[in-house]
Amino acid sequence: MHTTTARTLAMVITTSLFAAVLTVVGQTSPAEAAAKYCTRVEANSSVTATKAIEVKQRSTITADIYLCEKSGDRYVRDSGPYKARLGYNGTTSTKKEGDGKTPKGVFWMRDGFGTSSNPGLGKPWTKVTRDHVWVDGDATKAEGYNTMQLKSEGFEGESLYQPKPYKYAQVIGYNEARTPGKGSAIFLHANTESMKTAGCVSMYESSLIKAMKWEGSTKTQILIH
Repeated sequence: MHTTTARTLAMVITTSLFAAVLTVVGQTSPAEAAAKYCTRVEANSSVTATKAIEVKQRSTITADIYLCEKSGDRYVRDSGPYKARLGYNGTTSTKKEGDGKTPKGVFWMRDGFGTSSNPGLGKPWTKVTRDHVWVDGDATKAEGYNTMQLKSEGFEGESLYQPKPYKYAQVIGYNEARTPGKGSAIFLHANTESMKTAGCVSMYESSLIKAMKWEGSTKTQILIH
């Protein structure tokens, strides 16, 4: 009788513990639940696109990138974090030409370019040559400031024929009014040899390709914060 009672009690305890474990496993902590959502994207009324690339600053020059897609009223993290680099002088909300800082804010992702063929971005792509430059410096709007141009047509600027960082790159739509001195040539591109950028956002090449394929032809914004 004593043995039967002990066995029954043991079975009850085991069953209760098993049920408790299943309950805990089935639950998601508040932190885990929040982690799958891009809450800062949702909170920013300037973000209206179906897809958004969130660049979340971790230190002065590093960031985590999350690929976020709208689902109902929420932005869900499709993937990430991917390690990223920012300007060698950090970030700023008042970008100026030559300050070495990445502009904070929400911007549209524009056309792609690179020394190689399009890896899967569903937007116009320019395969650049040694003739391609991005007009920067003291140029005025009339002289093509903050646009891609050709040296053979008399333009000067940053060479886009850089097989390491610009093997694959995409234009971030910053300063599209082309205001002289406000900053130019802001791209999402592959990491440089030095792992430094002068104001762009860079990623490991493999991560960048994943991001471009994910973006596809969908209108996409980038939030840098």
